[in-house]
This record gives sequence, C-alpha cells and structure tokens, in this order.
Amino acid sequence: MLRILAALTACLALLASPAQAADDIWKRADTQHFTIYSAGDEDELTDFANDLERFDGLLRFWYDKPDRPGKDPITIYLLDGKRGVQKLVGSRYVAGYYSSEIEGTYAIAHRGGGGWRSLTGQRVLFHEYAHHFMFNEFAVPAPAWLIEGFAEFLATVEFGEDGSWTYGKPATHRGAELSYYDDAQIERLLSWPDEEGRVIAGFYGWSWGLTHMLYTAPDRGARISAYIDRLATGEKPLPAARTVFGDLRQLERQLERHVRGDIEYGVSAEPFSWSQDVSLSTLSLAESRMLELRLRRLGRNKLEDTRDDLAAFAREGTLSADAYAEMAMAELGLEQIGRAEYKEEHKDDDAVEDKEMGGPYFVAAEAAADRALAVDPGHLRANIVKGRILSHRLYEDESTDSEAWAHARRHFQIANRTDPTNAEALYRFALSYAREGREGSMMHDAYLAAFNRAPQTTAFRIGLAYDLARLGRYDDGIALLQMLANDPHFPKPGRRAIERIEAMRESGAKFPDLSDIDDDDEADDDDDSGADDKD
Repeated sequence: MLRILAALTACLALLASPAQAADDIWKRADTQHFTIYSAGDEDELTDFANDLERFDGLLRFWYDKPDRPGKDPITIYLLDGKRGVQKLVGSRYVAGYYSSEIEGTYAIAHRGGGGWRSLTGQRVLFHEYAHHFMFNEFAVPAPAWLIEGFAEFLATVEFGEDGSWTYGKPATHRGAELSYYDDAQIERLLSWPDEEGRVIAGFYGWSWGLTHMLYTAPDRGARISAYIDRLATGEKPLPAARTVFGDLRQLERQLERHVRGDIEYGVSAEPFSWSQDVSLSTLSLAESRMLELRLRRLGRNKLEDTRDDLAAFAREGTLSADAYAEMAMAELGLEQIGRAEYKEEHKDDDAVEDKEMGGPYFVAAEAAADRALAVDPGHLRANIVKGRILSHRLYEDESTDSEAWAHARRHFQIANRTDPTNAEALYRFALSYAREGREGSMMHDAYLAAFNRAPQTTAFRIGLAYDLARLGRYDDGIALLQMLANDPHFPKPGRRAIERIEAMRESGAKFPDLSDIDDDDEADDDDDSGADDKD
C-alpha cells in the first residue's frame, strides 16, 4: 500500500540489547483513530494526538466524509533521533516510514521540528494519513499524480492556537526537485505509471504543483472531480484530460508558471468537529522492552540479532508468549529474506525453480509459535503464525485433506475469538478456503469484514476483489482494484490482479491462479509491494 518516506527519527534504545535494562519507559495515547507510543513528554504526546485527530476532522469536514466506526486505528511510534531509524532499517538514507501491512498499519514518526528536507514529523504523518484517508474514503480510480499530489497538498496543513487552520502552503521540501527538474512533462505526468514503468523526473514535485493549482483554483478542484468521473467510465487518461483541462501544452505552461510564482494559500477559522478524547497510559518496563524489540523486528535490520534477543527475553519468563510470537514473526521474516536473495541470485537462470517457503527458518518459526501457544493457547499472533504455516504446507502439497485444512483454519478461528476485530485473522481464514479450492460459507463475509476494517491494506483489497469475481461480480472486483493499479509506487499487484479477474471471467474459474502469490502478501513474488517505501 502507499508508504512514502520522510524525515523521521528513532531512539538509540531501539538497538539496545534486551539483556540490558531499558532506560525508556514508553507511554501510550489512544484516540478514536490512532494508537500512539512515545517515550517523551506526556503533554507533547497529548498535543501530537490532538493534532492528528484535528487533521482527521478537517479532512472529513472538507471532503464531506462522515466518520465510520469499525476501522482499525493506525499505530504510530514517536521516536527521538534521526540516527536511530537509520540503524533500525539499515540505511543512512531512510528517515522513517508508514506501512499498511497485513498484520496492521503503523508509522514511525519523530517528535520535534523539521530539518531534513524541511519536513517536520507532523508534516510527514499528515502526508501519510492523507494517503490512508484516500484509500479508506474514496472508491475512485485516482491517477498516480493525484494520489501523491493529494497527500503533498494536505501535508502542509497547519493549525493555529486560535482555532484557525491554514491549507495550501507550498511544499518547500519539493523546491529543489522542482528547480532541478524544471520540465513538467504534462502528458507523461497525467498518464504515469505507463506500461514500461519509466520514471518521471520530479514526479512528486509536479504532482504537488498540479494538485495545488487545481485545488486552489476558483472552482476548488471541480475539474479534478470531473476528470476522475471520466476515468471511472473507462476513458483513457490523456483523452479525459484534454476534454476536462483543454489544451495540455497550455495546461503545462500554466502549471510551470504556478509553481514558479508566489504560492497563495488559505486561512480559515470555520469550525469543524473532531474527536478530542485522548486516553493516556504508561507501559511497564517489560512492556517497554517488548515494544522496542517489536520495532526492531518491524525494521528488519540485523533480523537474526533481533531474533536472538527475543529468544533471550522470552527465556526470562516476562511476556514470554509475546516474545515467542514475535520470534516466530522474525523467523518468517528471515525466511522471506532468504527467498528474495535466492530469487535475485537466480533471476537469469530459467532452469532453477522458485524456492518455496519451508526452510530452516520456517521450521523455527513454527517451533517458536508452538512455545508461545504452550504459554498462552489463545495468543492472537501465535495462532495466526501457526495457522499460516499449516495452511501454507497444505497449499504447497496441493492437499485435499479437508480435516487437515480445518485443523489449520482452526487457529485463525481461535485468533478471531481472541480478538473478533482483528482483520488479519479474518483475511487468512477466508484465504485458506481459496487455497484449499473450496467455497466456504463464511468466506465472503470474512473477506469483506477484513477489507472494511483496513481498506488501505493491499492484500485485503485484492482478496475481496477476487472473491467478488468468484461470485460473478467481475466489474465490482476490478473497480476495487483501479486505485491499486494506479499506485505510483507499486502498480503491478493491482494490474496483475485485474488480469487474473479477467482470466476468471473468461474461463469461469472460481479462484484465480495464486501460484505466484507470496504467503505474506497478496502480491506478486517478483514485486516488492510487501516492503515499505523508504526515501
């Protein structure tokens, strides 16, 4: 899903061994739409939580989108220093990220002001939440330039202490990009990503510029809506653009003048409603250490060291079920890294078959999950991991043993009883029927429930689209995928899914060919859509 990076940071305690005492005690803030962890000041945490909820309220007010209950909150980790996040992910070029993974949507952010590319932690999260909001609230085939331009335009929103709000300020972090790549290339911008996947120089800057120009025009974005309506009917991007925007060379000249001129922005004091309830709690020392280990596992840098530290922490007997479950996830991560390295090494060798999951890390993951379940038979994460492993083996063996499939599926049902709102358990329960090649009575309901809780997650969207096709609703499934197919980062999963649905329509098959689907994401194995975008 959409996960552009920006200036974020992490604390050095993330990389401390759990054998050492953690210095930081983390605090947690729960709001209507967010769960935020921070080792900083409580007042600062409360202010940050309020600003995020205020931003959500502004977007709902501006785009007339009422709040809908039953959505998974975004988990946000507020950290301290730029060097920490770079060590967390193993790259000095990464400052942080947002990720809408199957196991949950989260973001890494920093407390404090800007610095790197003039981006504050708040501006970064506003950008990412704008992506999140679009995928949750708009069922439209948004083009790539609007997906990014929408997020860049809204990222510069600011709130005044007097209740006013400012919108449309220039994206100063894109200034150097626009100066260096001074040709808007309007036709390529409007039609990207193209079939060849060619890169457009200055894509983010010009996407912001076009969106800003259209949203601050007297019609306040009416031409954007008209353009989207044409795309929704199946019209191609350039013919639709010529009908709505007129001469494209003239539009290009207008856009270039716009970004080089004085950028006008708006200030309003018009009131709007937003959730002001913030509940604060403090984690114990053990919970703080567990949180830091989980962050290291999510960062995936030096994952074997993290796995070993999780094992050591589990042996201490404190939160051991959680630690063993995280250890199982780390082992699965190592398995996937190994597969990716194998595929890269043999990418030009047609005689070498794809390496399947099932190596030593896979076996170790099951052992760790079993140890977690021995401590807590109802553990949510451990049951999901165990069910994944059992169902994957059955799928690879092309098993028709209904009792074995039911046994594997039972772990997802236990996870669902532990937390009926968990979207991953619902999704994997439904997916197990598709992999078995059988139509389950609760299959569609589970797919739909998972999607409704987290529409931003690629796997849930594709899974539901395939199931709509199973039910003969091919066009509805394809419509659900159009925004994915236009994703400026990873268009391939959406496009391949549309191809599979068209193949299902032609053949009458109930299920798509899932042989090239990664166990961890409903995306092509040769596409890195399961990874976070890092900048």
